[in-house]
Amino acid sequence: MSGADKLGYLIRALSRTKRKDYENYVVNAIWNRLAMGDVKPVTQQLVLWPDGRRSFVDLYFPQAMIGVECDEAYHQRQRERDREREITITDVLRQIRGEDYRALHVDVSGSYEQVERSIDDCVRRIRAEIERRRQANEFTPWTEAYVDYKEFYKTRDAVSVADDVGFPRIADAVNTLCGSEYKRFQESWFVPSVMRQWYGDRYRVWFPKLAIGGKAVANGWNNRLSDDGTYIYEYNEDADLVDPVGDGDPNDIRITFAKSADPVTRIQAYRFVGVFRRISNSEDGTRKRYQRIETVFPIHRTPCLPIHR
Repeated sequence: MSGADKLGYLIRALSRTKRKDYENYVVNAIWNRLAMGDVKPVTQQLVLWPDGRRSFVDLYFPQAMIGVECDEAYHQRQRERDREREITITDVLRQIRGEDYRALHVDVSGSYEQVERSIDDCVRRIRAEIERRRQANEFTPWTEAYVDYKEFYKTRDAVSVADDVGFPRIADAVNTLCGSEYKRFQESWFVPSVMRQWYGDRYRVWFPKLAIGGKAVANGWNNRLSDDGTYIYEYNEDADLVDPVGDGDPNDIRITFAKSADPVTRIQAYRFVGVFRRISNSEDGTRKRYQRIETVFPIHRTPCLPIHR
């Protein structure tokens, strides 16, 4: 990764909290005082709960498995909810990474001196963990602004919505799922022939391009992912009806990779958002609706097995 790529990433990552004054101060203070250019800061790290809800960690250091939360005054009134949230985040990240996650807190409801001491304490703890990992040869320096999907999935046995890893092309996602060597695809909705070896025609793969600013970006097809990630709504801006099919098709099950821009790197890529089943049209018949039924899907590395019947 070039210095320009790293600078661009940091500028965007550290300005994502510009509408949250306290959080912005804490995030930037910790990063600057840490002064470790090979440590990657991730702001607003998405954590998907098992029930589909989502949380965001204010500042996350994946190489140290440490997160920092900025606690404003209102947190004093919801301590039990925050405790439940932190337990869930810890459990989810432990399952994904296979190691313990630690949360640090900066209470910004106190005096300036108290906040500064709390920030310095967080920096000390993060630095100590990084140095411990360096000494134990457990630290991998930050060199890329984005995750290389080939390296990420080299040893994994499934794709998950929690991965948040982008695929540059449709063929890249299909090859990762199936162990195939496709060069390219034009279609955004199809059954890869290699997948029939395991599933017959049970699944389709779907690569919708999400609407930008509420407007379609692919031949009039407007695809919107709900805020909690559990529904996709689809319609064509140029047609009266989406299609003649009635109130859903229970056999329309789609392994879905939605195309959108990463909020930090701004790189357009296809990201796995789950397995969706067609459940209904809208009341006026102009929109399809899909519901997520799975958040993970297995990876097959050998495309030469018989069809399961």
